[in-house]
Amino acid sequence: MRVGKNNYIYRPMKKGIVVVLVCVMSVAKVQAQIPVILRVTAAEQADSIGCNFVHELCRITYDAILSGKVKLWNSSNKEFRIIAQSLIEIDASANTQFVNQEVIFVYEMWSNANKDLKSTTSGFLFSNHNSKGEDVEYGYVEYSDLQEFFLRERVVTNANGNFNANLASFLNSKNYNYQFLQFAGKVINNVNDSKKIRDEYIGSLRFNVNTFSMNEVPQKLVVWTLDKSTEATSEKVNNGNKLLDEIGEYLKNNQEVFFNLGADKLSNFTQKTKWKVTKIEVNELWKKVGEELLYDPLGLIIYINDSPLTEIPYKDLLKLDVKVNEMQLIDFIRVKNFNYVIRKINQQEITRSQSYLYQKALLQSPWNKVSYFVENY
Repeated sequence: MRVGKNNYIYRPMKKGIVVVLVCVMSVAKVQAQIPVILRVTAAEQADSIGCNFVHELCRITYDAILSGKVKLWNSSNKEFRIIAQSLIEIDASANTQFVNQEVIFVYEMWSNANKDLKSTTSGFLFSNHNSKGEDVEYGYVEYSDLQEFFLRERVVTNANGNFNANLASFLNSKNYNYQFLQFAGKVINNVNDSKKIRDEYIGSLRFNVNTFSMNEVPQKLVVWTLDKSTEATSEKVNNGNKLLDEIGEYLKNNQEVFFNLGADKLSNFTQKTKWKVTKIEVNELWKKVGEELLYDPLGLIIYINDSPLTEIPYKDLLKLDVKVNEMQLIDFIRVKNFNYVIRKINQQEITRSQSYLYQKALLQSPWNKVSYFVENY
């Protein structure tokens, strides 16, 4: 162990973490509280989960520690606290990054009473490898300190993820890949033993079914654009162009709205014949309720001669008296009888060349297998 400036602790970990837990319960006594330590590796997190659970847990925990609201201890015994500045010093000294850990350890208590499988998370042990390949121990954080952050902060999700997902729901449902380091006081040192425990103790049961909604509505944050088209005439091309034209006419007839959206920053904005709406960008929340797909516009950005105006939030979109084919603007956008290009799903950027396939995947595939659909179409 070395003590650096500002009294921070930097100590290489001993190879092979073994935390001794005293447990007189056997696996057979499934009603008992069983101490469990899970080994969770970033590389083992499947794309279908919707995020990298390890990276997201480290990111949110790191921000929480730096905020001063969450305590980082030297170990699960909590002999002394490591302050936020000391954590920064550890990373600088060891040439590591807390947010880029490959492995984390989750401390929990499990019980299985009459097939009611429950888990309670106690805390997390964090470590990393320095530039020499040595293990560096950051320390331990109690879950009770982090719970507020895990409930409040949205997880950065890819196209397969649920937009409203948080780390608390991942922990409760065990919707991530893990192996056992310890189970009921016994060290588990191979994948086969982990699988055996999972098959015998968990089987087809689900964790904590009463602590989160089993009927949670899947949601995706989708950003799409509609450009002025010069393609051959078709119903969808005509509808798209008409939508842009009607928005343009509205702005020309409502100069105050136009100025409030930042028109004065554009060149030739006072000369109505020299500008037109060339594109719109729509930020939407897509929801899947049974077999029905629902669209809730959140905001719209109008492009004048390819330059964006200020985004119009949903509450102000309702005030725009724009009609297309006798339909209100919001309703016409929801129907989507025009050619649009998906640019982003949750936090994943979508290339224009793959936009159609992602659109098709959202309409036809399970929402946790959107990327798989695109890759195997």
